[in-house]
Amino acid sequence: MDSPRLALIVMMARRLVLRSGAPPAKVLRWMWGSLAVTAVGAVAVLSGATHPLWVALVGAGSMAALIGVALRLFPTAMAVSVTGIALSCASLMTVLGVTTGFESEIVRSVAQFNGHVLLTKYGLDFEEYEKISARIETDPRVQAASPFAYSMVAVVKVTEPSEGNRGPSVVIGKGIDPRRAVDMDGLTDAFAGGSLDALRPGGTLVTPGLVLGDALAREIDVSVGDKVRVVVPAEIDGSQGDFGREPRHAEFELTDLVHTGTSEIDRNMALMHLSAAQSLFFREARVTGIEFQLEDPRLATPVAADIEATLGYPYRTSTWEQTNAPLLVSLRQVRIAIVVILGLMSVVAASSLVASLLLIVRRKRHDIGVMMAVGSSRALVFWVFESIGVVAGVGGAVLGLSLGGLYCVVIGAYRYPLVGDVYPVDHMPVELGFLDAFGPAAVAVGLCALASGPVAVQASKIRLLSALGR
Repeated sequence: MDSPRLALIVMMARRLVLRSGAPPAKVLRWMWGSLAVTAVGAVAVLSGATHPLWVALVGAGSMAALIGVALRLFPTAMAVSVTGIALSCASLMTVLGVTTGFESEIVRSVAQFNGHVLLTKYGLDFEEYEKISARIETDPRVQAASPFAYSMVAVVKVTEPSEGNRGPSVVIGKGIDPRRAVDMDGLTDAFAGGSLDALRPGGTLVTPGLVLGDALAREIDVSVGDKVRVVVPAEIDGSQGDFGREPRHAEFELTDLVHTGTSEIDRNMALMHLSAAQSLFFREARVTGIEFQLEDPRLATPVAADIEATLGYPYRTSTWEQTNAPLLVSLRQVRIAIVVILGLMSVVAASSLVASLLLIVRRKRHDIGVMMAVGSSRALVFWVFESIGVVAGVGGAVLGLSLGGLYCVVIGAYRYPLVGDVYPVDHMPVELGFLDAFGPAAVAVGLCALASGPVAVQASKIRLLSALGR
């Protein structure tokens, strides 16, 4: 299609779809007033306001502003369709941003405390961990390698006989080497003190340091500086002996707290220095495994396969995707279900566009006849009305992108709190990717183009004499 012809089609489509003349004064007052309300609410939330009223103000004001802008740009019938398209785009965009945020938070928390790839060994003699860590770290895809010792433990506050005690909590006990773990992205940020120095080893005159998740610390009623007893079943080392012998235990000083925003970690994690964990768990200098953090989490599967191929038996690997498979599968299933449900809004909005286009065809029947009388072909008429649908779709998509972007920014700033017993994170996260933003917009424009096709065909079939005779 040549440029003059395309320019003519666009010009005529804009003339037919956009409002001709200035809108009523009350529409302008409505638009500017609702935009002002939205701005006040958004500024308050971005400034740290936590009252739900401010979020409600943003929601109500933005909806009203959307209606005002649509009425400012389009005739009433077309404004209804454009508003529906914008709402469907904004809703889908926001939901995709939230679900992507959930997945990103899970990956981030896993990488902080478990790495993207775990290397373990069959048997109880993983003593060559330093040599293997140095060897695997030469891979440019590997960002950090951190050996760890792992055991289920019971933690309880050390109290005087006269004091009450909330009883022990069974959690994950994990020993790490601060020298190596400091290279794990985000780990230091999770410590309230901002440093891994709290993971101090024990000595003759020094009590080893213990770091608990902040939710776990509240559960057993301890604070930094308190003494905490860590108890490990004696059978954990795999040695033979009388069943039921007294479990091993040691006293630690609570030196710091961690907060990751992931309830499973904050309620079930007890961190200590690797040497202290080795002494308490195994009574020897071995580890449970090595965790590797990668430059790109999506490379976990090929990196794990390469490590196994390099080391061979008796070593084995697992990835963060395998470890968190049930959670990730359920999250992605929910994501698909929500996308399908909210995607129907785009279908409904595009369907409503058909009614608006039919109304335009009926009102502009004489104009169509004039176009044909001056030499316009049926194909030109078809493309004019097809372009009307595309223009309406683009207008709705642009408004939807603006509205959805505003909602994502507000959600990210507000950090809506979630119940830790139900959700994997303690707030509503949001992370907007390119496809999350422009995917719904592209789908909306495509649906509008499809919906306007039959109406454009009908307009192109109008007979010249009948059109001019009306």
